[in-house]
Amino acid sequence: MGKIIIVQHCQSEHHINNLSGGWTDTPLTYYGRKQANLVGERLKKEINVDEFTLFSSDLMRANQTAEIIGSHLKLNVIEEAGLREINTGIAAGKTKEWVRENENPRLNEGFDIDHLAFAEGETNRQFYKRVCECMEKIYSSEKSNLLIVTHGGTLSKIVAWWLKLTPEMINEACFLGSSGNISILSKSRYGQNALHLFNDTSHLLELTKG
Repeated sequence: MGKIIIVQHCQSEHHINNLSGGWTDTPLTYYGRKQANLVGERLKKEINVDEFTLFSSDLMRANQTAEIIGSHLKLNVIEEAGLREINTGIAAGKTKEWVRENENPRLNEGFDIDHLAFAEGETNRQFYKRVCECMEKIYSSEKSNLLIVTHGGTLSKIVAWWLKLTPEMINEACFLGSSGNISILSKSRYGQNALHLFNDTSHLLELTKG
């Protein structure tokens, strides 16, 4: 096994209804379903489905994206809670305004991996540890390549895990993706962990026409 394809979930109701992300559990929009179908159509043309196992976060927006992609590839979806977005605790289901007004004060202006934004949630250090443990489990147990449908924050953490970044490095760097993007992690000819493709949304261009 040497390849991991990651798809960031497509447009969700929380994107258009002023809700926070994290563990807010909302379904895909109609537009998001169109995006997911285009992802599925592209992957059907580009990969040998017999060589892949399909995993997804168990949150609705990711799981629905995965189910649509799986219908194109004829792959069953394996839900994995470890692939969820960061746990936002009491902020789940709240509006973006509520989040801005109620986030715990930050000790400094920059990114702080140990900042706990909301009670009952997790810090980015805890989030990264969870994602790393999940990926180690999946990567070591599967003999096939991986197709993973997840969230923007989780995508960033998976890339960091693959590139073997320490938690402290995450204070200085992140990987920002867009809804419905495809990213690919692979091995170089020398066995290095490579970021082969990142945030490719070319398959979604037809949705912006006319």
